[in-house]
Amino acid sequence: MLHQWNLRARAAGGCVATGLAAASLSLGLSLVSGTSAHAQSADTVGVHYNQAIKVEGTPLTLNGTGVSYRAVAKLYTVGLYVPQKSSKADVIFSTNGPKELRFVMLQGMRVDEIGKVITKGIEANSSREEFFRLIPAIRTMGEQFSRIRRMNANDVLSVEYVPKRGTMFYVNGAPVGLPIEDATFFPAVLRVWLGNHPTTQDLKDALLDFRAPPVLDALL
Repeated sequence: MLHQWNLRARAAGGCVATGLAAASLSLGLSLVSGTSAHAQSADTVGVHYNQAIKVEGTPLTLNGTGVSYRAVAKLYTVGLYVPQKSSKADVIFSTNGPKELRFVMLQGMRVDEIGKVITKGIEANSSREEFFRLIPAIRTMGEQFSRIRRMNANDVLSVEYVPKRGTMFYVNGAPVGLPIEDATFFPAVLRVWLGNHPTTQDLKDALLDFRAPPVLDALL
């Protein structure tokens, strides 16, 4: 994955050498991290998400999709559906109405692996007090996931939030358990991918449909 840059031949104060060094460092970091300069959408791995769905009769639009990796292995894609599209996480959180996170597995994996990602992500993006208040909801999620055990490639896990009802988990369209009524639970789950400490910044950018400017534009 290569950053594009175009260094000007004449720059005051030795900017050419400085710019070349910075670009080389940036390239090296991108190769080490295994992430691209632009956030990847699910379409890049052949997974298509509908542009619109309905949850409890409310139309939702696809805000963005992304791919989750472990090293170079592709684990799953995720799509975010919201009432109104936005490239800013704060707007997504403050928008009322139903929302949905939809995961499509790219390989078989134990569902408790996803549970661990959610739990660690909630802890990383919550205060100590907030996290302890969410423990009952997290425990209920764990109990529901224990009934699934394993997800196979192409299986779909949906996390659906409806105000006044709560958060529901679905596997291939079938409910896993009763709604988790804690209204703060779904925003906490959403922060795993859109919070200040997301699973990866690339995946957060993809869900917000954000495209970083070319390196040259950023330097000018």
